[in-house]
Amino acid sequence: MRIFLNILFLLIGLVLLIKGADFFVSGASSVARKMRVSSMVIGLTVVAIGTSLPELAVSVTSAINHVTDLSIGNIVGSNMFNMLICLGVVCMFKPIYMRQSTKKVDFPFLIALTTMLLIFSVDKYLDGIDYNFISRTESVILLSMLILYLFVTVSNARKDRTVVVDTTSGAKPETEEVKVLSTTRTVIYLILGLAAVVFGGECVSSTAQYLAISAGMSEALVGITIVAFGTSLPELVTSIVAARKGENELALGNVIGSNIMNIALILGSVGIITQIPITLDMLIDLGILLGSTIIFIGLCLRKGELRKKEGFILITIYVAYIAYAIIRNYVM
Repeated sequence: MRIFLNILFLLIGLVLLIKGADFFVSGASSVARKMRVSSMVIGLTVVAIGTSLPELAVSVTSAINHVTDLSIGNIVGSNMFNMLICLGVVCMFKPIYMRQSTKKVDFPFLIALTTMLLIFSVDKYLDGIDYNFISRTESVILLSMLILYLFVTVSNARKDRTVVVDTTSGAKPETEEVKVLSTTRTVIYLILGLAAVVFGGECVSSTAQYLAISAGMSEALVGITIVAFGTSLPELVTSIVAARKGENELALGNVIGSNIMNIALILGSVGIITQIPITLDMLIDLGILLGSTIIFIGLCLRKGELRKKEGFILITIYVAYIAYAIIRNYVM
């Protein structure tokens, strides 16, 4: 009976995370549209922050409860899922093209942050101490990188604004019609969305820990698989819907921005609360994440686009990684 109730709370938590993120993104996107910024910028910033709220809620809640394995496992699993599944699935149906700003700014920031995260995690080998961990100082550096990234992104956006008209006024847009919520509705969406995400994060964190022990799974594996899948559903749904509407830039920006937010904002925040110990398995996972990121960016830059062939490669890498993680937990 206890297991059934925990599974029920886990499902409720995931639903709250997804719907809360959806409400928050709708409200935040409305604010961004009124500011007349492009779909790519919205994806990289507002939507990325909104769809990363589930990971933030789960990871911060886990850190407060001193379950840091679940926090970092969630981030690694979410970033792998975002890159390899979200974009892999999208480009199986519609090609995704790369902008010059993505090649020159977003990709370098993503690879730099992922590399920094791995370097921060090898204190035992670099500094000669007894264990690996991410310190508060290193967490501050990650958060500083996020501020720098947002500054560069917003600065570039100001140079390349698009005309967006508030459809609530009854005016006809000059380029495309974009739905903008009223101020009252925007505030309600933001408040309800954030509340649902926070409560949902608590449900997922507490129940995932119990289910991990009951099923013989490590907290890190639960974070990499169950929790990462659940908290990455907003990115997957957002990317698929965006691609169906022809907003491929939003789909790409959502994934890249979310991965940057996951490392810089979420792990940075968790590391401020408490230092993050890094086990050997986590170190291996971070190495796999860096390798997968390099392959992903390489595929993007090879032809300047992602198509079915690249999508198949990305999905295959993800399946192989999850298979390895499960075998490692039960066999190795």
